[in-house]
Amino acid sequence: MPHTFTDADTLARLAHDIRQASSEKFTPTLLANAPILDEFALVYSSALGLSGIVSGHPRISDGHRCVTTQVFYLDVEQGVARTVNRWYRLGRPHGAEGQ
Repeated sequence: MPHTFTDADTLARLAHDIRQASSEKFTPTLLANAPILDEFALVYSSALGLSGIVSGHPRISDGHRCVTTQVFYLDVEQGVARTVNRWYRLGRPHGAEGQ
């Protein structure tokens, strides 16, 4: 029995976003409505994801710690990450809370 872990439309959006992020026209300001992931850290379960305190997420209440779906694009200097499902704007990395 086959198992599909994501659909083709989601993967097409992911590929489009990664191409866009790699272009010279990409700036983090394009992600003004993306959720913010504060105190973020890379975590590994079955795939590499991010953990952090989220705000502005369409399904998770502000202030809750979450673990994202698999990360496919990460640029800490620009403060952005793209997971299977969505873009995130990155706040402070984990361990920088007191800084």
